[in-house]
Amino acid sequence: MTRAGVAVVLVLAAATLGMGFGGFGGKGAFVDFEGLNRRLTQLNRGEPPDEGWGGSEAFELKPPLFWLGGHGAGFVRDFTVGGGGGLTARQARADSVSAEFGAGTGFLEVGYCYSPIQYFWVRPCAELSGAAWILYAHSRESFSEPNFSRWFVGWAVGAMPALELMGRLPYGFRKYAGLYVKGGYFLPFMSPQWYGDESPPDFDLEGWSIEAGVRFGRMPPRSMRI
Repeated sequence: MTRAGVAVVLVLAAATLGMGFGGFGGKGAFVDFEGLNRRLTQLNRGEPPDEGWGGSEAFELKPPLFWLGGHGAGFVRDFTVGGGGGLTARQARADSVSAEFGAGTGFLEVGYCYSPIQYFWVRPCAELSGAAWILYAHSRESFSEPNFSRWFVGWAVGAMPALELMGRLPYGFRKYAGLYVKGGYFLPFMSPQWYGDESPPDFDLEGWSIEAGVRFGRMPPRSMRI
């Protein structure tokens, strides 16, 4: 198991034992699909650098890119340290070519919990994350044995500064169920690294995102004081 995976397991275990929090949610990422649409359209039409595929339509993938994932964190005084991960999948078709896109991400996160009132917090945070994705484009008559296919595999590392708002409903001794909303901007540290085809699409995961979900945990008394 990778270090990031070990960290996620530890913080989720801490949340389960009542020393932090854990939850799950969905995220919409407003990435730029222009380069990906352009490359897939070239494949469909047989335009350079590809030849011989006679479609006429253009691909029109549009944001947001929806992710589903989970997370967890523990407390160090008023600071949170944790991590999580997520998965996404997308399919698109033109008249001659279909494309399947799938991606996974994992992240480590630090944040600061500020609670101006008892049942609400504001949490500035920053994520360090890695992501990998696969794009499989193929002729439409067959997925398993197509007459035409292309594979593109890419990965990137980056950071996302973010701001989270959460309201909580207490139950038991300092335990709570909460609803949270978090917005941020993913900034890659470098251009995407590609494996496979010599002409990969001009695509990465940079952009704004907004996430919402459900959370369960236990707050240290000091962090929730007015």
